Amino acid sequence: MRKYVVILAVALIFSGIQGALSEDRFVDEKNGSIKDNKTGLTWMKNANCWGALPWEDASKAVAALDSGQKTCEGYTDKQSDWRLPSKDELATLVSNDSDNGLILPKGHPFEKAQQGHYWSSTDGEPAATAWYINMHNGHADFYGKTTSYYVWPVRGQIIKP
Repeated sequence: MRKYVVILAVALIFSGIQGALSEDRFVDEKNGSIKDNKTGLTWMKNANCWGALPWEDASKAVAALDSGQKTCEGYTDKQSDWRLPSKDELATLVSNDSDNGLILPKGHPFEKAQQGHYWSSTDGEPAATAWYINMHNGHADFYGKTTSYYVWPVRGQIIKP
């Protein structure tokens, strides 16, 4: 009996630690951005700033955000290193532990995340294509840049382990 109580106690402690770690992954910067402590990246809290756009328009929108000529609903800061994420950076948000029909980690603090495709800055082959990630199922592929997909600005550099 004691053996089972000890096993149960260890399991509860471990699950509590796991929960605390996942809750500590994302920090709301209180300015419309979210810091990801796992990667070092900062994401726009609003994951749907401008709706779906063709790749070139998405790149221009993020450049305008970066220069202060455009904003995103809920963003109140003036940071100047916003950009389209690479496909690898977008992939850091994909989780097997997801909810709400999204592939984002449970308990994520993001708002307006869409069950659809999000552009990356990574060119595909041929050059008239770019990589995207589907936030409904985690599928990654490349497609024509004239197609309209969602835009999720990011800033910072990935922390390498």
